[in-house]
This record gives sequence, C-alpha cells and structure tokens, in this order.
Amino acid sequence: MFPISIYTGGAVENGPMGATYNKPPSASYPAQDDITFDELKRKIFELTRINEDKNSINVNARWNAGTGASHCFVLLPICENSMWRMLVEKTLSSASGWSIVELFIEAVPNSVCTQNDPGEKSHSIVECTEKASENSTQENGLFNRNRREENQEDPLLGEKAKEEESQDLTDDESIDLKLYDESALYEGRLFDSLDDLRRFVKEYHINQNRKLVTEVSGPIQYVVKCMDPECGWRLYAASDRDRSYYQIKKIKGEHVCSNEADGEDHVNMSSEFISELIVDLIRKKGDASPKEIQEFVYKLYRCTPSYGKAWRAKELAITQLFGEWKESYTNLAPYLNAIQVANPGTKVEWLSDSTVDPNVRLFRGVAWAFAPAIEGFKNCRPVISIDSTKLCGKYGGRMLIAVAYDAEGQLLPLAFAAIKDEEDDESWSWFMRWLRQEVVGPHPLCVISDRQDSILSLFDQEDSGWYTGTGQAFHRYCSRYLSESIPRAFKTIDLVRLVQWVSSQNQLRKFRLGMMRIMETNRDAYDWLVKVGTKPDEESAFHLWSLCEDGGYRYGIMAENGNESIFNLFPGIQELPITALVELTFVKSAETFARQRELTSKIEVEKQQLWCNKVTAILEARRAKASQHRIVSIQSQSFLQEEVEVETRAEVKHTVRVGDDQRSSCSCQKPQLTGIPCSHLLAFCAFRSINANYLVDTAYGARRLLATWAPQFHPPPSSPDEWPDYMGVAYSPLCKMSKRGRRKKNVWSPSIPEKLKKPGSAAAYRCGLGKQIGHSKRCCSRNQLAFDTTSES
Repeated sequence: MFPISIYTGGAVENGPMGATYNKPPSASYPAQDDITFDELKRKIFELTRINEDKNSINVNARWNAGTGASHCFVLLPICENSMWRMLVEKTLSSASGWSIVELFIEAVPNSVCTQNDPGEKSHSIVECTEKASENSTQENGLFNRNRREENQEDPLLGEKAKEEESQDLTDDESIDLKLYDESALYEGRLFDSLDDLRRFVKEYHINQNRKLVTEVSGPIQYVVKCMDPECGWRLYAASDRDRSYYQIKKIKGEHVCSNEADGEDHVNMSSEFISELIVDLIRKKGDASPKEIQEFVYKLYRCTPSYGKAWRAKELAITQLFGEWKESYTNLAPYLNAIQVANPGTKVEWLSDSTVDPNVRLFRGVAWAFAPAIEGFKNCRPVISIDSTKLCGKYGGRMLIAVAYDAEGQLLPLAFAAIKDEEDDESWSWFMRWLRQEVVGPHPLCVISDRQDSILSLFDQEDSGWYTGTGQAFHRYCSRYLSESIPRAFKTIDLVRLVQWVSSQNQLRKFRLGMMRIMETNRDAYDWLVKVGTKPDEESAFHLWSLCEDGGYRYGIMAENGNESIFNLFPGIQELPITALVELTFVKSAETFARQRELTSKIEVEKQQLWCNKVTAILEARRAKASQHRIVSIQSQSFLQEEVEVETRAEVKHTVRVGDDQRSSCSCQKPQLTGIPCSHLLAFCAFRSINANYLVDTAYGARRLLATWAPQFHPPPSSPDEWPDYMGVAYSPLCKMSKRGRRKKNVWSPSIPEKLKKPGSAAAYRCGLGKQIGHSKRCCSRNQLAFDTTSES
C-alpha cells in the first residue's frame, strides 16, 4: 500500500521547490499497489464527489525531479494506465525520493474540455484551468442573462431556476471542506517522515508563539500537547504499517493559551532546529557568529534564541556540512592524495610523530601547495607575504599561509600549513624550509611579514634557506603591523597615519620631513622607529619598513595583505575541521584563478599591449604629466651616459640618469623602487625619442600576467568512495582537545569597582571571615586576633 493525496478546487503555484497547490488536500487514502488508472479515477470521483455525468477530470501528478534530498517538483500529466503504473512503480521503489503520490485534479465540464487522449498533446493543468475558466465565464454570463429574462416573465420559474442552479453548484463543486491555511495543522495531513512531522509542528507553534510538550515520540506514534496546563490542545499522529508516511490522526481541542509575542527565546526552538535553518547560511558565508545567527532567526520567527543555542547550532551545522572532527583527520591524507592525483605537481609535507602502530602517526602539522599556484607563481613579482591565524576548532592550532602578487598586485594563494601547536620557531622554520625547497625554489625573493621573533630568526640562520647574507632573501616589515604597534607601545593613535605616510614615501626629502614631525610630536616614538629591527652594529634599519630605503626589493608593496586581506579569500576557515579546511583552500583558490583569468582575458595581447592594465594606465597618466615638465640642463657623464635635470610645473627639480645598459634612475626614486618609469624619466625619453617600454620591469608584462592565472584546477571526486586508493600511513589527532569547557561568566560582583577586579592584586580578594574586599582570610585581622588570643593563653 502507498498513500495518495488528492488536491482539487484550487490552483497550481510555483514555489521554491517547484509546482505546489494553494489548498490542502481534499482527500487522502491508502491505495493498493496494483490499482489501475480506471480504478483511480472512480475513486477520485467518489472521494471528491465530482459529478461524473457532467464533468471529466484532468489528472496531473506532482513528480519529484530532484535528486537525493534536493526536491524539485514538476507536473506530470496522467492520461493512461501505462503512465500511471510507471508512476506507482517509481514511488514504491523510492527512486523518485518521494514516497507520497500527490494528484492535482481539475474538474472540467464535458462541453468545455475533455480528458486528454493518449495520442493528443497533453495540456498543463494551468493552461486547461485558464481555458475552462474563460469558457465557463462566457457561458455562465449568457446563461444567467437568459435566466434573468425568463425570470422576469415568470416569477415561479425564477424560484425553480434558483433551486436548479444551487443543485448544479453542489454537484459540480467538491465536497464542502473547511478551508485551512497551507501552513496550518489539520487532521489527515500526511508527512513523508517523522522528522518532517516534528519540524512542521515545532515551526507552526513557534510562529504562533505557543509552547509544546512532547508526550510520545517514537517510530509509530507522535503525541504532543500544549505546555499551558489550562489549555486542552493535543495532537495525535501515527505512521502506516510500513512506516512510509506519517499522518495526523486527531487534533483535540483548540488553543486557548496566550500567544503574545515577546521576542525572547522559545522553549521549542532547539539547537538542532536552528542548525537546520542556518545550514545554507553557513554554506554560503563559510562562517557566522552567534550574534548573526540570532539576528537571522529573529527575522524568520520574531524570537531571539539564546547565545548558547546559537553557538551550539553553529557547531551542529558545521558538523552536518563538513563531518566530525576526528573523522576529518582520517580523511585528510586520502583527500590530499586525491588532489595530488587530479593535479600532478601538488606538494604536500607532513609534520608528525611516531606511535606504537607503524601505520598510524601522531599529527602535528601538514603543509600543501597546489600545482596551478606553484606554476602561476613563476610569473609573479619576486615578493611573497607570510601570515598566520588561529584555528578555533575542536583541536585548536594555527594556520600559516604564503601569498604572492601578480603584475597588478592581486593576491595569489601560494602555500598553506595547519599546525597543531602554537606558532613558534620550530613550526615557522619547518614551513619556510619546505616553502623554499619545494615551492618557490632558489631564487632571490623578498619576504614581507610582521615582527614575530620566530620569523625574524629565520633570516639570521645560514641553513634556513632565507639567510639574508647570501643575497637570495630580503626581509621587510609589513607597514600595517608597524603602524598598529604605535598605539600599543605609546598609548596614542595620533601617530598612526603619520607613520603610515612616512613609511610609504619614495622621496628621501619627504621621509626626513615626516621623521622630523614624528620627533616633534613624540620623541619616544621617534627613537623607537630609529632602532626598530636594528642589529647590535647598526644605528638604524629604515630599509626594513621604509619604502625610500628599500632598494626596490618589495616592488612598492608595503602591507602584507596587499589590496585585500589574505584571510578574506577564505571566509570562516578558522572554524572548519581539517579536511574541510583543505577543501576550502582548494575551492577558493580555484575560484580566485577562474575570476582573475576572466578579468585578465580582456588584455589585448593581439593589439601589442605590452603591460598589464594597471601599469598601462599609470604610464599614460605619467606621460600626460611629463608633457608639463621642462628639461633644464643635460650633462654627459660619458659617451653613452647622461645626467638630466628636469623641472616640474611646481618648480621642483629632479635629476634623471640614463645609461647604455638601459638602467635608469631618478631622484624621486620611483623607477628604482617600483620598476615603473616616473614622469621625469618619461619627459627625458620624449626629449631624446627613447622608447620608454625598455625601462619597465618585465614583471609587469601582459603575457606574464596571462600566464600567471592560466593554470587550471582539476577538482578531485566529491565522494570519498571515488578517491584513488591511498596506501600511506594514517594520521590521528591523538592529542588533548583545546580547552573550551563552559563559556566563561563574570565571577565578579557588579558592586566591586573596576580597579579592584584586576587579577593578581590584593584588592581582588574577598575575605572569607569578614566578607570584605582587599584581603584574604589568611591576612584578615579577625584571624590574627584569634591567633594572638591563642598565643597568650
């Protein structure tokens, strides 16, 4: 047997899940498995009480065309027994993912629209309804006008016509049913599963702001009642014999309890219920704070769940989307192996400890770099930035990341690492050694980072691969981290913008002017900036944080986050299990490559565009500015070397030097620091008819930009069952979870002054004898008095 729901007397609407009906079912009944289409139609006429002599019916089934839990309903016209049997067989086999047969019935007068023949083209229920409605309106208008004319001639005939019209209406329309809202509860309503029934009943009462108590919730019965003892409302539901559907059998009484909305938490809004609501939100954003979840739920139901419920619901939603935490470590190595098979050249490095079992190792960290990113980096500027963030998951840890910069300054996610321990000398040394050996290679590179001691020590170690004494590595400070150190060190924010301005100046004159202003404002801050990053034998280390002293190694990139935050590329990554974290880096990296590939495809290489769009625009602007400059004097240093003095419109003079080896410089230092000619140099090139394109650094080439984002990401199979066989060792998080426990509460009394709440001070104690603040029981005068009395006795 299988359930059939019959809908009639309404209209078809298109909802989020496809075709739906705007009225509840007129009838429901369990049908035999071998029922034929003719038997079905007779049963429909019987249950709906449609006059079979005067009407025919169009039968349309609500067919689930989705896959799995994704439902998408379309209308399937049923006009013969073969089509009906196909529908029944699919329903009984659960191949459609839907175990209820829902039939939309349209009663059509025989003179207007007949049942579709098998050989004729089937009409949709909407089209047929519109046609029937139009014809019926025209005929009824003519019929009623003739009736009125006849009634005027014969009053007795008019009364008889009213009786006949009333009788026709009773025959043509379905049985008089109580009209319910489609979101209401009513006896006879069917549900596909017990979970659907529970969810619907809960949601209904949350919307009504009424509270329920569950009495029975089992595989056969489901009974709930109103929490208010004075309210006699109760609902009884049960499953069929095969438990293929659940039906509301009886609803006793009506709610007489209060339902005034107060906007507060609802007792029936559990964390599990909220987690089902926010799954799409978490999937879309990657993360959502408990406060955002509270606001999201309030918009839906006008009630705000507690912070704890929102926090637990978020964890449940993450588990539902990405799996359990420990299981994620089990899938980590096979998933990375699947990525390596799909993307040859992907690099993976493990940091682990041995265990008693030789096939299982204790996880301490893993680093990975995708093959397309490694290939794309070869065409980037020789600058990388490194940063880290804390992992807030079950096992804690840190995530390390390295990014590169393309010709236009866009971030290229280069390499990642997830470590169990907090970042220290060992973890950074392990990650950076692997990065040098396996990813970036032995090429001169500039590294931009913050001022962590564990990072700074790398550039002083000769065997680290990043020793600055070899000329293969150059370390520079991120200007953002430097400026953020000012408020912490000197308790002022007035200098932040001034320090940022000074650090980004390319002219020595402006840099010195800014330093003088800092000295006048705060001498301690000035002394700190002079000494920051210095070695014992150095008076200053301005080259670490100042652009004008850089030497051109950082290509004008001042902040390690570049044009956009590194971790903005991977929203919510700190909250995810380890395998989901790796998957997110793969998906977002692939999206970044696809997005940048589409943007860079607009570069017109065929029209001989040599440089990327950004540099091309800079050159055009500087050429326009150069037309307003004036060559003041020219001095020849040798036969092929010249020194030129260029005066700007503001009567500022700059010295330009050009040699036979195509090396050029200017006193403004823009060509030396960024690799892009300044307006002063372009003015001299125009004066000497020199092609300025030879003076632009090749890192900005249009073809190199296209080659940066050209590599393709190939995703591994989505199902673990389809991953390639992995024969390596397994990695286990056999370690203590990060200490989470109960969320902290304020243990201090509100009446205690804030200055007395500082932990570690004597004022933070409350005496156990006198209940006074400022000392402990051991130091209390009462305790001392008792001791003195005892000594005297």
